[in-house]
Amino acid sequence: MLPLRFEKLLFCLIIILFVLLLLAYRIFPLKYHRELNSVALEMNIEPSLIAAIIKLESNFDELALSHSGAFGLMQLMPETATWLKTKYVIQGTWRDPLNNIKLGTFYLKRLLTQFDNDIHLTLNAYHMGPNKLKNVLLEHQDFRKTMYTKRISFYQVVYKILYNGFFVYPGE
Repeated sequence: MLPLRFEKLLFCLIIILFVLLLLAYRIFPLKYHRELNSVALEMNIEPSLIAAIIKLESNFDELALSHSGAFGLMQLMPETATWLKTKYVIQGTWRDPLNNIKLGTFYLKRLLTQFDNDIHLTLNAYHMGPNKLKNVLLEHQDFRKTMYTKRISFYQVVYKILYNGFFVYPGE
């Protein structure tokens, strides 16, 4: 038998962990998991990475609009979305949540290829644009890990932990 005091402490600890877990699911929502999985499988990208980008870019708000004019879950600039539609055919508008995920992930995949699968350079290019990143790299060759890439990496780990059973990883 455990002492009563230890049992109470253990019970309180379990309650605290349960509340923290509920809070984590609230802070890190996962909408569109079917769409994420479908697009991830099609483009061979980890769905937790897509979820992490959406979390940071729009917090899963499909109507999010940035001060620079980026729109949707994956915060695509209108010019970029229009260009992407010429490379990856979608039905309907790029502002539709599923199409926004498709085009954003397709763009991420192209950037991965362009930056030799370097995830840090790819994420920075996604965030600031590949041309701006190339200019920054001319001045700072060691420019790789930024607050943006660190947050995406952290969010990806959180999404892997919280939603392990919800994601279908390419190659499994």
